[in-house]
Amino acid sequence: MSNSNTVRDTPGRILLAWSVLFVSVVILAWRIHLHPNQYDWVEYPTALGDGAYYSRIGANDFFEPNLKFPGQEKGLYRRLHQPTRRNDARMTRMGPESTGRFNVYRDTDNRIFMKTGDDAYIEFGERLYYPPFKP
Repeated sequence: MSNSNTVRDTPGRILLAWSVLFVSVVILAWRIHLHPNQYDWVEYPTALGDGAYYSRIGANDFFEPNLKFPGQEKGLYRRLHQPTRRNDARMTRMGPESTGRFNVYRDTDNRIFMKTGDDAYIEFGERLYYPPFKP
């Protein structure tokens, strides 16, 4: 008896393999549907998608160094009254400030900003404004 005449059941094995694969894909899709937060993670190294817009950290950001980082005692001052337009995709996220409420961003010139809206930023740095002199 030659091997060419034996029944190998190859189509049945292929059908069984496809059905096992299809069932496992359906189970995975159903699990992702029930618990999407376990499978969805998005990390933006830029400012895209950040909705925690800066309002105020302290009492007066122009005269007090309210922007501080963990492990850094010297703070930074607000330098602008109105936000400037910057492209969110070009702003690099440095991490959160000391309170953890807002993210701090750096542009290509290494200036430090806080996001106040989509493509809108307030610059922070060395003190530019001083309180008025009262004799």
